[in-house]
Amino acid sequence: MNYRKIIADAWHLTQNRKDLFWWFAFVPAVLSSVISIIYLGYQFVAFRSSELFANRPLQEDYLGIVIDVLKNLITNQTGLAVFLIVIAGIIGLTYTMLPVFTQGALIQSIARLRAGQEVKVLDGISYGFTRFLQLFEYHLLIKTFSLVTIITYAALILRSLGVDAFNFFIWILALFGVVSLFLGVLFTYSEFFIVIDKRGVFKSMLASSGLVIRHWHHTLFMFILMMIISIRIIINILIALLIPFLVVAPIFLFASLTLAKTGVLIGSLIGLVALYFASYFLGIFEVFATAVWTFTFLELTSKTDDDGDALRKQIQSEE
Repeated sequence: MNYRKIIADAWHLTQNRKDLFWWFAFVPAVLSSVISIIYLGYQFVAFRSSELFANRPLQEDYLGIVIDVLKNLITNQTGLAVFLIVIAGIIGLTYTMLPVFTQGALIQSIARLRAGQEVKVLDGISYGFTRFLQLFEYHLLIKTFSLVTIITYAALILRSLGVDAFNFFIWILALFGVVSLFLGVLFTYSEFFIVIDKRGVFKSMLASSGLVIRHWHHTLFMFILMMIISIRIIINILIALLIPFLVVAPIFLFASLTLAKTGVLIGSLIGLVALYFASYFLGIFEVFATAVWTFTFLELTSKTDDDGDALRKQIQSEE
């Protein structure tokens, strides 16, 4: 397998089909950045309100302050509170479903472009709907083994049970992380079997495991890609930490100069600009990574007799 050519072709497709980025990657990247900011904000408030900081000077009950603000908002501004709850529900539902839809659209669109077909945006939308339920079921299954889930468990144990319990459970969590990484490698191609080969969820997971085991000499390449994805997660976290700082810093600066409204305006503008560029970078990377994995999947299945070239068989059957 020519890894350099696969990466070069994936980058060429990413640069020449920006419509895939704008329709199927940019909005999910924005949602991912926003949810990351909210998640980190929650973790900050939860840790500051936990017993870990009980003996620190100037200790404040941040969680209690947030709860009081919410209570006052519901009591005094019921209409606004309901509106915000509805907006939060819509954002949460979109964040849960939209990335699954766009992933299916990207995989099928990129695979057909690789086969030399002409793919339009409307075609991509139909591809996203075609295997949405199966992909959604798969993502519900693997979320238990995600890095974010492990970090959330670790943070919960540290806040609730203390440092001693955390030192005990950290080994269990580390073992769980190793198992999660191993399963993540085995199930690398599950989404592609679901979308391109139109197999069921569990059959796709088994087929992916078999494909990885048969082509064990490509494991190093897969680990490199896993490292790239891990770097993406780290960058996403750093961006999520940076954006609130860019928003809050001008507010404090201008507040000291009795220009609070100006500070809020400037901070909001800087935050929106930072969010746009962060989402642009993450969205471009998402299209590129999906293209690399799709090309790798098509290359490996084309060399396997019992799998065959799934995409070409599907195209021929449709024609």
